[in-house]
Amino acid sequence: MTESRPETAARGVGYDAMVDWDKRLAREIPFLVRVFGEAGEVRRVIDVGSGTGRHAIALARLGLEVTGVDPGAEMLDRARANAEAAGIDVRFVEGGFGDLAGLGLGPADAVISTGNALPHVDGLAALDAALRDFATVLRLGGVIVVHLLNHERLLELRTRILAPVVRDDAGDTVAFLRLFEYDPPEAPERIWVEFVTAAKDASVAAVGDPDLGWSVTAHRSAHTAIPFPVLRDALERSGFGGVRAHGDHSGKEYEPSRDESIIVTGRRERRGGRD
Repeated sequence: MTESRPETAARGVGYDAMVDWDKRLAREIPFLVRVFGEAGEVRRVIDVGSGTGRHAIALARLGLEVTGVDPGAEMLDRARANAEAAGIDVRFVEGGFGDLAGLGLGPADAVISTGNALPHVDGLAALDAALRDFATVLRLGGVIVVHLLNHERLLELRTRILAPVVRDDAGDTVAFLRLFEYDPPEAPERIWVEFVTAAKDASVAAVGDPDLGWSVTAHRSAHTAIPFPVLRDALERSGFGGVRAHGDHSGKEYEPSRDESIIVTGRRERRGGRD
C-alpha cells in the first residue's frame, strides 16, 4: 500500500470519481432553476469554483450562457473534456475568488458557487472581497447562490469526520474521507480539512496479494470558517438583500444544529456594496 501522493492526484478525474453526478445534479439543478425563476429572467450565469464543470454543463444544457471559473488547471482540463464529451458549449477560464471583474466577466444574471468552494477564500477579509467582486459582475437584481458545509454545526459539535463516501465501479472501489481540525480551538477563523482517498484497483488486486491493489492519496486544505451569520452579514455589506438560508435542495428551512450543509441565496440590491 502506498502512502500520500501530491494534492493534484485527488483532483480532476479523481474528483469526478468521488461523486454520483446523476443523483447530485438531479437534486441540485431543479433548485437552481427555481431560484433563477424567482429572480426573473436569468440567461447569463457565472459558476465560481466550477471544478470539473458538471453544474456549468448541466445549466448550459438548459440553454443558459455559462462561464465556469476555477483556479485549478487539473479541474479546468477535466471540465473542458467533460463539456466536449457532452457536446455542450461552456466557457471555462482560470481564476479564483475576487478575480471575476478583473477577468472582464459580467454583467451576469446569476453567480453560483457550489460544492463547498467558497470557504477556500483566505480569511474573512478575502470573503468580503470575493462577495464584492460577485456584486460587481452581477446586474442589479441578479441572484447569488452559495452552497457550502454548515460551519455553524461543525463549530458547535467540533465534528472530526463526515460519513465516508464509497463508490464501486467495474470492480474497483474508491473510499473518500473528510477529517476536520479547528485552529485555534477557542475561536477558529479556519477549519483544516484532511481529504483522504483510498482506491482499490481490482485488476491489480486479482493477481495475488490484495494489498497490491490499494493506493492512498491525502491532502490538507485550510478552509475559512463561514457560519451563516458571518456569511449573511458579509453578503449584506456587499450589497445583497433578501438573503435566505435553506437546509437542503428541497428548499426547506435551514436548521443550524441539524443540517450538514447550507444553501444561501440573495439578490444584488445596491451598486458596489453601497447605498
